[in-house]
Amino acid sequence: MILIAAIAVGALSAFMIFNYVGGVEDQANEGAERIDVFVVRKDVPKGLPGEQARDEGYIVQDKIPREFLPASAIRSLDQIDGRVALNNLAANQVLVDGMFVDPAQAQIGFSARIPESMTAITVSIDQVRGVAGLLVPGDKVDMLLTAQNTDEETDTGVPNRSVSRMAYHSVEILAIGQTATPQPGENITAAAAEGEDPAAAAPAGPPVIENSGLITFLVPVEAAQMISALDPGEIYLTLVGPDYVPEPLPSLEVGPDTELPGENSSELTPYGPDGRPE
Repeated sequence: MILIAAIAVGALSAFMIFNYVGGVEDQANEGAERIDVFVVRKDVPKGLPGEQARDEGYIVQDKIPREFLPASAIRSLDQIDGRVALNNLAANQVLVDGMFVDPAQAQIGFSARIPESMTAITVSIDQVRGVAGLLVPGDKVDMLLTAQNTDEETDTGVPNRSVSRMAYHSVEILAIGQTATPQPGENITAAAAEGEDPAAAAPAGPPVIENSGLITFLVPVEAAQMISALDPGEIYLTLVGPDYVPEPLPSLEVGPDTELPGENSSELTPYGPDGRPE
């Protein structure tokens, strides 16, 4: 009898909780008209045909409050027939016009990534001068120009002095090798081989960029002209953070008689005499 009573009490509690939760939802949605939409149920890889997205459950029907309905929401999946995904589409977003386009439109040139009055220029930089290959498209770097003076040499034939100058601050990387900055809705690691499961194609962890030593920068035309005049063998890149604020930096000349920071009590470390603040 005790067991039967316990089961009855549990069932009654569950029923009351269900009714309470349902009541809260009804109250929250009271007066809110819900309307049919199509949503991305699972990530859609770039180039996936609309028919395949529909038939394989990438796109499903759902309901949302009318107030959240995008003006360009697709109202019929007939609108994506014969079309392909323009970019990689992340799950849980409402399907809107422009996500699937005519295949001819999807075959746009790389130049479409370059804003007006900008240009792309490529420089060959080895891993030592290119932050050990840790750079990814979209990063920003300072571009230093380092040179050794060979006009005056010591008795051993070693250059007498070195000069370092700041060519540019915060230069944006557009591509490394043939891997470019991802477009909106694109994932830098999500490009899967044709016929491969997109979920299996995206490896866990940080993106792996093929480091060919070729780094393409996105800069104004005038800056590209300056970069092309620099000796690639003298370019040294330093990676900067998102909160970095560029400031003018005078050229630095280091010779045998130059006092080094570690010899100066006012400096000692790169962060000052007290070291880096915790």
